[in-house]
Amino acid sequence: MHSIISKSKYLSGLQCLKYLWTLVNEPEKIPPYDEVALFRFQQGHEVGELAKSLFPGGIEMEHGIDIEAELTMAKRLTGIEARTGDLTSHENEPHSSRLPLFEPAFSYKNSFARADILEPVAGNLWNIIEVKSATSVKDINLHDLAFQKYCYEGAGLKIGRCCLMYLNKDYIRQGAIDPLQLFVKEDVSSSVDMFKGEVEGKILDMLDAVNSKICPQEDISRNCFDPYDCQLRSLCWSHLPKNSVFELYRAKDLAFDFYNKGITSISGIDNISRLDHIQLKQYSSVIKGCPVIERDKIRLFLDRLKYPLYFLDFETFSTAIPLFDGLRSYQAIPFQFSCHKLGSMDDKPQNYYFLAENDGSDPRPGFLENLKKVLGYNESSNGAYPSGSILVYYESFEKNILKGLAATYPEHKWWIDDAISRILDLYEPFGKFYYYSCIQKGSASLKNVLPALTGISYDDMEIKNGQEASLKYLDIAFLKKGTEIGKENTEKIKKDLLDYCGLDTEGMIYILRELYKMAF
Repeated sequence: MHSIISKSKYLSGLQCLKYLWTLVNEPEKIPPYDEVALFRFQQGHEVGELAKSLFPGGIEMEHGIDIEAELTMAKRLTGIEARTGDLTSHENEPHSSRLPLFEPAFSYKNSFARADILEPVAGNLWNIIEVKSATSVKDINLHDLAFQKYCYEGAGLKIGRCCLMYLNKDYIRQGAIDPLQLFVKEDVSSSVDMFKGEVEGKILDMLDAVNSKICPQEDISRNCFDPYDCQLRSLCWSHLPKNSVFELYRAKDLAFDFYNKGITSISGIDNISRLDHIQLKQYSSVIKGCPVIERDKIRLFLDRLKYPLYFLDFETFSTAIPLFDGLRSYQAIPFQFSCHKLGSMDDKPQNYYFLAENDGSDPRPGFLENLKKVLGYNESSNGAYPSGSILVYYESFEKNILKGLAATYPEHKWWIDDAISRILDLYEPFGKFYYYSCIQKGSASLKNVLPALTGISYDDMEIKNGQEASLKYLDIAFLKKGTEIGKENTEKIKKDLLDYCGLDTEGMIYILRELYKMAF
């Protein structure tokens, strides 16, 4: 009989009782976390460690020992004495004799929690401080603190304030990291108190669920991806048919409405008047079994191209704690680009590329110098600007990277501004649905459009998406030193990165050639 709900289980149960039941009773059915999730956890750990530096003298509580020993130690350090059937506190113990505690364990009734930081304040009070590696407060954080306050107060602590410490999105690193500037500390006590009254009832509901022999039957809903992507989502959504209503463009609410009425496939929609003009194209592609093509609009797009064409793609990484000067938390840092240059549609493309060294240095200066040359901004041009469209896929990404670089390195602003003016977005014909095939599964991303048009996919690539590329580069350049993972493996990762980024730009050429076939 399961009788304790920890903080993490409580938050899981708030999102989905089915997931909580599986976590407790059949954990083997839950897929392991992928590398992206593990990196996110690592970032959270690094942020948490840095936050502790703001509380000098803090005591790191030992974990992995007997839970009862943990509980006893926390009671002793907070001035609570355990007595048979009673908990009393040392009311007169001076505040100065108490020290901040990091992750002290407390239990009350059916709850168990470890606060990130327990801060002593006047009047024998303690503040609960929850550290987050995000840049804003979310409702789930308030539920988190409400659970902790319920548990800690029940155990005998007097809680003063409940605070969230999160990353200051406006802080720009200059020199050594300043934790006082990096973090925002926000008192959310009043909001937490709004949720605290529900905690005990919700714990009892969760215990009823996990102690049942039968898994709760929870239908799919927005809870599957709010506040977090559920690890059981692929299993719970596996019953959906091909071309399900959830592929409808920007129509989550409408899709759930259809689903709740028993309509799971786009082909089964019986009232197409509820669909907008883009969703009608999706419906038509499914019903007819062929792409929907607006040739005139594709032709107008192609007419804007100016040769030579430069097909350009960036790869970036970002970290919670800024690694270099001039960066904010989670600001994207470009470390790689691929550029294919095409003089005419009949020419053989030339490929240029840059991949930063894996030595932990700032990749941006080398990135800029190499990009400048590849795009034609050479000193020998006597001040004449190069011509030719720069084609990217989803222009806001590359443009934002370039604007950020221009702000940090103003000596490059003149040519960066000109390069931005040359950019055309190959995403446009697909994002505006001038072309749509149901093979795309409702997405206009490069990873979906390329196989739909050409049959070429990323499935056999060692690196299949941008997130994987970021993590692989971080592995060899920052998180692990290249010598530690082996020179041979490091070189293989470099080759995989070049292959992946190269397919992004080469794939754009294949896509453009298909558009020409449609339009002319």
